[in-house]
This record gives sequence, structure tokens and C-alpha cells, in this order.
Amino acid sequence: MARRIPFQILSKAIAPRAFGALLLIVLGALLSGCVSFQSIRIVEGREIADPGDTLEVGRTTLGQVLSLLGAPDKLVELQGKDLLVYERMVLDEKRLSLGIPVADIWGARIDFSSYGTLIRYDTLALFFSPNGVLQDMVLEKGSIQPFLKVLFTEM
Repeated sequence: MARRIPFQILSKAIAPRAFGALLLIVLGALLSGCVSFQSIRIVEGREIADPGDTLEVGRTTLGQVLSLLGAPDKLVELQGKDLLVYERMVLDEKRLSLGIPVADIWGARIDFSSYGTLIRYDTLALFFSPNGVLQDMVLEKGSIQPFLKVLFTEM
């Protein structure tokens, strides 16, 4: 004859195991979300090196600049003087997204996203006199906003 185990003894032995298994199933469902990382990098223009000692104000001619740097991105005439502009822009965007599907439990989906965009620009402006001699030059290297600041703000 089979021996019967009282229900109270059986429930005390199984309850911790069942609770642990149920907890693992719920945590597994919550943590089985989707993680994605996206990186976009767009570069417009060519590298702009610091002209430093290569170009001398009052000595370098328009022909020398064109042979050294090539065609400018912009050419503007300002009050009889020529302005040559060389530009390079870099867009660097990163996105991180974590989605936790809890639709079975709450009927909704939890989504955590973070992204940041960095736009770097390099601009070289060269001013020439009407006779084609370099009068002034300006090199600006910078970014629109710091990357980490943008990473945690809404766009």
C-alpha cells in the first residue's frame, strides 16, 4: 500500500523550489529584450591640415594655394578681394536601445534609448588681395556640441 505524505509537508518542500523556478521564468521573460547599437558616420569634404608655415601672409600667391590645396569648396568675392573657403564636416551619431517585452505581464513594452550626435567642422578661410597675394587666413576646428552632453539630451 502506498504511503501518503501529508499536504503540509509536501507544500513546504516544494514551495521554495517552485518560487525559485517561477522567479527565474519571470526574470528571463523580462531580461530577454532586444538590445541594438547603431553607429552612423558621414564625412563631407577632405582633411584640412593646419597651413602653419606652408602659407605666408603677404608672400603666398593664389596660384600657389590652388596648387597646394586644390579647388576650394566656396569662392566668394568681397569688396574686390577673393575669399577661398575649404570645409570639412563630420557627422558621428551613436544610438543604444534596450527594449524589454513585458506585454504578457503588463500589456506594454518598456524601451530605454540613448543617443548622441557629434558634428565636427574644420574651416580654412583664405583672403586674397586684388593682385592675388594672401592677406589673411583663419583656421577653425571645432564641434557644434560636446558629444557626451548630446548623448543624454532629447533631440
